[in-house]
Amino acid sequence: MTYEQAIFWIDSRQWSGTGKGIVRSAKLLAFLGNPHKKLKFIHVAGTNGKGSVSACLSKILTVAGYRTGLYVSPHLVRFNDRIMYNGEEIGDRDFARIAGQVREAAEKMEDAPTVFEIMTAMGMLYFLEKACDIVVLEVGMGGRLDSTNVIDAPELSVITSIGLDHTKELGDTLEKIAFEKGGIIKEGCPVVIDGSNKAVLPVLEDICRTKNAPLTVSRPEKIVRRALGFGREMFSYGGFEDVALSLPGVYQVKNAAVVVEAVRILQEKGWNISSRDARTGMEQVYWPGRFEIIHKEPVFILDGSHNPDGVRATKESLCCYFPDQKVRFLIGMLSTKDVEEMVRLIEPMAQEIAVVMPPSDKAVDSGRMSEMIRRESSVKVRAFESIGAGVEYLLSTAQPSDVICATGSLYSIDEIRSCAEKVWKRGKMQECREESLKECVDECPESVSESRPEGVR
Repeated sequence: MTYEQAIFWIDSRQWSGTGKGIVRSAKLLAFLGNPHKKLKFIHVAGTNGKGSVSACLSKILTVAGYRTGLYVSPHLVRFNDRIMYNGEEIGDRDFARIAGQVREAAEKMEDAPTVFEIMTAMGMLYFLEKACDIVVLEVGMGGRLDSTNVIDAPELSVITSIGLDHTKELGDTLEKIAFEKGGIIKEGCPVVIDGSNKAVLPVLEDICRTKNAPLTVSRPEKIVRRALGFGREMFSYGGFEDVALSLPGVYQVKNAAVVVEAVRILQEKGWNISSRDARTGMEQVYWPGRFEIIHKEPVFILDGSHNPDGVRATKESLCCYFPDQKVRFLIGMLSTKDVEEMVRLIEPMAQEIAVVMPPSDKAVDSGRMSEMIRRESSVKVRAFESIGAGVEYLLSTAQPSDVICATGSLYSIDEIRSCAEKVWKRGKMQECREESLKECVDECPESVSESRPEGVR
C-alpha cells in the first residue's frame, strides 16, 4: 500500500460501523496483538485545553530524554499530524506500511471501524515499534466510550477544562459531560483535574472516590501571571517562578498549571523529570492553531476555538492584548456547534465579520450565517464562497494596526494559513518589483521612462 492509497482508504471509505467505538477498537487491537497493553500512557480528556496540555507534557518528557509518543486529533494539515514521536510526525512510509497492517485486521471485522478507530490503532502500533517509554494520549471525544479508553490504567489521567460541546453525544449538561470525561479515570490511577471546573468538580471527585484514584486539583487562583508583551505570557505557579510560556493566550497559563501538577505526580511516581526539563518544555512547546500569531502588521491570529467556552477564552485574550480595539473576524463553523452563542460572543468586539465555510460537509452555509448575523446585530458582515476569498478580502483591505482573528473551527486552520501566506508572498514580490523599478528610475530616469510598464507611475 502506498501513502496515497492509505490516505484514500482512510479518508474516503464509506464506513458502516454502528456500535460503540471502544468495543470496535478493542476488537481491532486484538487482531493486531494488543500493542496498547505493552505501552505506558498519560491519558488526557477535556473540552478545551487537552491538546495544549498534551503537547506540553509530550515536549517536557522529550526534553527529559524519554522516547515519547503523542496522539492527538483532529489533524490540522494531514493525517500524519495525529501520530508523533519525539515531536516529529510519523513518516509517509511508516504511515502507509502500518495502515496496511490495520486494513488487513479491519477487513476481518463485521462491524467496520471508523477513521478515528483506525488512526488510534495505527498510533498504538507505531508507538510500540518506536519502543516509546510513554505515550501522551489525547481523547477524541468524551472519554468513557472513546476509542482511546481501551487502555489499562495509565501512569496518570488528566482532565482539562470542561464545557458544553458535543452535547448530542455526551449530554446536555455540564454534569453529564463531566461524567463522560471522568470515564477515563481508572482504579487506583492518579488524576489531575483543572481547578477551573468548579461546577462539576463534585462529579469528578465522586468518580475518584469510587475508583480509589488519588486526586490533585490545580489551583488557578494561585497563578501569578504577567504579560511580556503582545501574545507572550510569564507565570509563576507551584514552585516554578517566572516561566516564559511559549503558548500565547491568557488561558494557557491555566493549562500550564495543570501541566505543573501533572509533572509533580510523574516525579513522585519515579519519572526522572527535572524542574529544568519542565521549564524548558513549557518555554519551547509549539502548538498550532490555538491563538497562534502568524503575522504582526496587521496582527493575524489563527484560533481553532469551536465551542462557547473556547470563544470566551479567545475573547479574553483579545481584550487583554488589544484593549479597546475592535477586531476583524474571519469565522466559519460547523452546524453541530452552538453557532448562535459563539456569534453572540464575538459580535460586541467585532469591527467586521467575514464568513466562510470550513472544509466539512457539516459546515454552516456562509450566506445563511451572514444573514443570521445581520438580523441580530449592526456589525458589518460579508459572506464569501471560499476561504481564500475571505482571507484575500481581509488582508487586502487591512491597515497595519488592524487585528484579524480567524476562529470557529480547527478544520479551517491549515487552509487559512496557506491562503494568508500566499497573499503575503505576493505582496512581498510586488514590493520587490516596485523597489527594483524605483532603483532603476533613480539611476537612469530617462531610459526607464520609455520602457515603464503600463500602470506604473
